[in-house]
Amino acid sequence: MADQLNANLRGAYDLSSLRQQPNASPSDAAIAQDSSPVAVASLISVMTEVNLRHFLELSSKVVVLVDFFSTGVEESVSLSAKLEAIVANMDGKVLLSRVDVNEQPRVVEAFAVTQPATLLAMVAGQPVPLFVGDVEHDKIEEIISKLLVIAAKNGVTSVAVVDPNIEPAPTTAQLPPKHKAAVELLNSGAYADAKAAYQQILNETPSDPIAAAGVAQSELLLRLEGVDVDHVLNNPPQNFEELLVAADALLAIGDYADAFEALLVNFAAASQEDKNAMRERLLQYFEIVGKSTAEVIAARNRLTSMLF
Repeated sequence: MADQLNANLRGAYDLSSLRQQPNASPSDAAIAQDSSPVAVASLISVMTEVNLRHFLELSSKVVVLVDFFSTGVEESVSLSAKLEAIVANMDGKVLLSRVDVNEQPRVVEAFAVTQPATLLAMVAGQPVPLFVGDVEHDKIEEIISKLLVIAAKNGVTSVAVVDPNIEPAPTTAQLPPKHKAAVELLNSGAYADAKAAYQQILNETPSDPIAAAGVAQSELLLRLEGVDVDHVLNNPPQNFEELLVAADALLAIGDYADAFEALLVNFAAASQEDKNAMRERLLQYFEIVGKSTAEVIAARNRLTSMLF
């Protein structure tokens, strides 16, 4: 199968894993095929840990391309633009699912992807590596055409049709009622009530990570009530209390790494009392950001090395 692909294509993979099994006769393959249209909300979607199974099941009928991307990598941005244009002009023969490598580390791990600008396909529930890097438009079309031929031999022959009445596959987990109520309180600005709601959930289920993050986030927002964040960020802290406020402000605007750094860089020289406060604050930050994110893992390792 490798000779079906351009041998000079950087990062190209063999598609032989999709070959029809030797013991499957042509008549068997013909029976397995289902060419009926598949209604979808869009030809281009976002794939997350939550809806991964949806796309795996969908790939039993129509080929699903998976674009592992990062908006901070130029070749990835270029590749994504080409893929979107190609899929939009293929009359539903393929779907495109996009995975943000920075936001979906568990999906990246599940597919054994090592870098953005990686394209895979899913056919009949099986992942098929295609190539890595920014590839020419014509070469991408050539690879997809050959992929469709192989997919057809495996009974994947349907065409996707966009139906505005179809609900998109959810990209985030559906929250239980108590969590949803707490989120609504948080979004409405009732931070104290939100904290109490999350704390009640945590009392009932001490291992609930969403509730723990909710308590920490509520406390963060309570601390920042009435604080001029722009002023804080534009004026270096003059004492320990101002340092804590500056770190809170950085976290609140999404500068997670800088928020961690603001405390970690001053940790060694701090008094034991201040170290305890910084440690507690950092642990709250880790709950809010997510313990599996790269920034948190790096910061936690640094904190541990300074504590021991």
